[in-house]
Amino acid sequence: MDMHPAVRQLTQILPPPLAEVEVLAWDDIQAEWGTAFPRDFRDFMDIYGQGSIDDLVAVAPPENRAGEPGVRTVRRVAPGVESEFHTFYGEVVFPAWPAPGSLLRWGVTPIGYDLMWRVTGGDPDEWPVVVAGYRPRFAFEFPYGMAEFLVRMLGDRLERPTNLPGIVGYPHSRFLSDQEEGALQAAGQDPWAYLDDFWEERERERAEQGEVTWIAGPGYGGGLPPVARLTVEGFGLDGDDLRVSATLDVEPSGPVRATVYIEGPPGSVLHCTGLVPEVDHVNGLVVLDIRLSAALNDTGMSWREMVQAMSHEDDWRLAVTVEDPAIGAARARHGIVVGHNMQESAVDIAWGSWP
Repeated sequence: MDMHPAVRQLTQILPPPLAEVEVLAWDDIQAEWGTAFPRDFRDFMDIYGQGSIDDLVAVAPPENRAGEPGVRTVRRVAPGVESEFHTFYGEVVFPAWPAPGSLLRWGVTPIGYDLMWRVTGGDPDEWPVVVAGYRPRFAFEFPYGMAEFLVRMLGDRLERPTNLPGIVGYPHSRFLSDQEEGALQAAGQDPWAYLDDFWEERERERAEQGEVTWIAGPGYGGGLPPVARLTVEGFGLDGDDLRVSATLDVEPSGPVRATVYIEGPPGSVLHCTGLVPEVDHVNGLVVLDIRLSAALNDTGMSWREMVQAMSHEDDWRLAVTVEDPAIGAARARHGIVVGHNMQESAVDIAWGSWP
């Protein structure tokens, strides 16, 4: 079979179902819809069929549009109505299907995100993936197709294109067809029991770890403008200090001031502003060495206790921000008008977080 390269790569990290997959009449489907579908999607459906990855990302074939054309269904490819979303480039109104620039959904999640294509006209293989969140209404576009998107989502969690909590990633993620899921349920088995096993094993591994003094990154954070990029490279203990290492891919216009945030299970734990890092340059990146003395720690926990908590518990996060006009200028050159959380007021602020 002349398989799409990204689908072939996907089959190497996400085994297809063992059961026979329904053969779809693509010529009839595409004639009914009045458009071809991307080749990677067609290959995916022919190999995997309708089903779900980790009980989180559900992918299904196009719906039969003869009944209620234009009506969005739960698990099927469905045409989008006119929708307005916040994007890095400002507010964007996506027209209703089938106008150029409209959205066509190929996947859904139970956590408020739809996985779509932006229909650009011409070759469907060039349609980019759009992840649209409805609470709040943010949309992020990625310059590749659905199969490459899934490959990337199964990779290193700190390098995934967006944050969809619940995907465990290669080699642990599984695809179950609807038929497999139904058969397991009918037999009284939990189709997704392996997910509980995975998270329990992670907890056991953490509990068995010795003392941790340095946590390596990188951490960047999802939902951030691609320019400028601030990356948390690592953090940990250095004597009595907490030391944070970060890199920035834009040269600041003046002296750098950084802010460090730490969040834990109770919410905000620490917020230190006006920090003056040591600055170096390595491989075209600005390296920021940020030190927080014990005098800045008013949390009731020592730095050592906090690093141990962050190395063993999922609910902790460390973030770094740097504000400088050069950051906003770099984004403006790419047409980007917002920063963190799609806020125009944050356009001069670079943000990176771990994890």
